[in-house]
Amino acid sequence: MNRPLLPALAALLAAAAFRAPAADAAAAPVVSAALQVQASATQLEFVRGEPIVLEGKIANAGTGPFIVDDYGPYLLNTVKVYLRDAGSGRLLDMVPGAPASLVESLVVRPGETKPFSVDLRRAYDLSRTGRYHAEVFVFRGNEAALSRVVSFSVVDGVELSASVRPLARSQNRPLRFALLYIDRNKRQELFLRVTEPSAPSRVVAFVSLGSVVRVAEPVVGFAPDDLVTVVQQISRDRFARTTIDFSGDTPRIVERDDNLLSMAAVQEDINTRLLMSRLAESEAAGSRKEKKGVFGDRSTRTVLKPEQKIYSGETLAPPSPAK
Repeated sequence: MNRPLLPALAALLAAAAFRAPAADAAAAPVVSAALQVQASATQLEFVRGEPIVLEGKIANAGTGPFIVDDYGPYLLNTVKVYLRDAGSGRLLDMVPGAPASLVESLVVRPGETKPFSVDLRRAYDLSRTGRYHAEVFVFRGNEAALSRVVSFSVVDGVELSASVRPLARSQNRPLRFALLYIDRNKRQELFLRVTEPSAPSRVVAFVSLGSVVRVAEPVVGFAPDDLVTVVQQISRDRFARTTIDFSGDTPRIVERDDNLLSMAAVQEDINTRLLMSRLAESEAAGSRKEKKGVFGDRSTRTVLKPEQKIYSGETLAPPSPAK
């Protein structure tokens, strides 16, 4: 049997703009006996501007399917995320125009478990750095299933360089292109974040560029037709070049070459191989000399005179005649 949610949880749902007709919203939600939801963040730390993604699973132990769709009978079936500031505990407001359900289409039949993924930027303004607590709610009519609290942080990253350039699509309004990195999963990851100089907190575009080795600092270049190129070192002797098209509504990577070689590293590799080859040849020559023995390097025979004697491998001269 379904049981009423705790009063605090009911108040949370009421404060979070449960999108249902007023008559239905007045009824206290109850915990679903059929649905279960699990969720986790894809990262412990997200860089400000990048997708902030929660992944999870919805299990249906009931006798009927759970359907999320924009068709009339299923409008009250939704997947929502409620977000709190970890420091103050304040429940954050959703942005204007946030979708009724962060999962737009889903069918979980009886006995099934289906995965889901949501980007919190669709519902919340996460332009401020800090730590957050999230809970995923799955509604079926007036029933609700909720996940455990998922914690994550939004960080600014370490800025390496920045350039201010206009783009044609921004009506030649200047934009700030910043290269930055964070330490994540035992490596350093590089990003390109584009903001407006007059409103630094507003992220216009964001591109993840993968791992970076910061021996040579990455550089950004600009070309006609709103093309931007980033060159970064990805290993001891290799660089990557990424070309990004900013002419559309969202940035698009049009070319990625991970096989650019560093000439200095190539020359170092050649010198190392040559040195190792010479050392190997020297060791081989020494080994051949040992196998030939004491007389291995002689080209003529050595004939002992009758008066000479050999003792323990040494050749001794005959004693001097007595006077």
